[in-house]
Amino acid sequence: MPKYHAPRRGSLGFVRKRASRIYPRVSSWPKISETKLLGFPAYKVGMLSIQEIYERPGSIFHGIKRVIAATALETPPVRVIGIRGYRLTPYGLVTVTEAWTTSLTDFEKKYLSRRVTLPKKNDEQVFNKRIELLSNLAENNKLDKVRAIIRTRPELTGIGKKKPELLEVEIGGEIIDAVKYAIDILGKEISINDVFSPGEYVDVIGVTKGYGFQGVVKRFGVKILPPKKKKTKRAVGSLGPWTPGRVMWTVPRYGQLGFFKRTEYNKQIMAIIDAEKADNFNPKGGWIRYGIIRNSAIILRGSVQGPPKRMLLLRHAIRPKRKPFKPTILGVYYSKEKINIPLE
Repeated sequence: MPKYHAPRRGSLGFVRKRASRIYPRVSSWPKISETKLLGFPAYKVGMLSIQEIYERPGSIFHGIKRVIAATALETPPVRVIGIRGYRLTPYGLVTVTEAWTTSLTDFEKKYLSRRVTLPKKNDEQVFNKRIELLSNLAENNKLDKVRAIIRTRPELTGIGKKKPELLEVEIGGEIIDAVKYAIDILGKEISINDVFSPGEYVDVIGVTKGYGFQGVVKRFGVKILPPKKKKTKRAVGSLGPWTPGRVMWTVPRYGQLGFFKRTEYNKQIMAIIDAEKADNFNPKGGWIRYGIIRNSAIILRGSVQGPPKRMLLLRHAIRPKRKPFKPTILGVYYSKEKINIPLE
């Protein structure tokens, strides 16, 4: 009888460790020539269907009318409350200086003071000194990266959350232009239209849906053992050889499933719906497990990770595979209901 061969159960290319927080940390940012923010937070709403004419040149689907799956995300504006300059050293990035806006509200001070150490003295004189120092460092090539400290505005949505998330988003372009842009937007609100446009490709970084503590059958897809097995059936057949006298890390084991930080690469932006048109984008009765969209929204081709109301971060594509093209959308459908929104 021939020897039984089968691929191993479960990929070793992923870390199956519970995320440390519910919204993601970004470890790397792309390099682009434009001077603007490289990322923007969004809240997952749900999935829908889009009827389109596929316009990508060279594709076998070029010019064909078809229906695809898409994901809607609500993108309320974010507020830039600080700037931070970094210097690249052999030990990594080191903070050189930072400047915080002088117009922090009581609401922001209440929630943000629990996360970061806000400056005790931040009047106009101190603020101007820090801005001048930041500009001088950029002109003298003593800064390598500039990042904007932004805070989300979940209180504008209907997800029932008031506590904002605090994020650092890098600014693209030349370092001098990035510093000038950061100073210009400090204390102001940034919308999704200032960062992305329809047709672009983005990376979606977020935390997946959590399933808690699970066994090897659900966690790794291990085959269920036959009925004549004396002990448990929903387990691996063998934990390994006698030598070495330990269970190797390649053996599937029970543990945490889901709630992992993952990155979905090259998701195309199908459309951006402005806040004025958000009422028309809501189906009758609202979105299942989400509610009503009250701010600007974005439609992405395909699916993304996480349950509804989960905060995701959209980043400019760090390794794009193809050139952007503007989609041709014929209709948007949600649960067989057509959503009549004016699309450009």
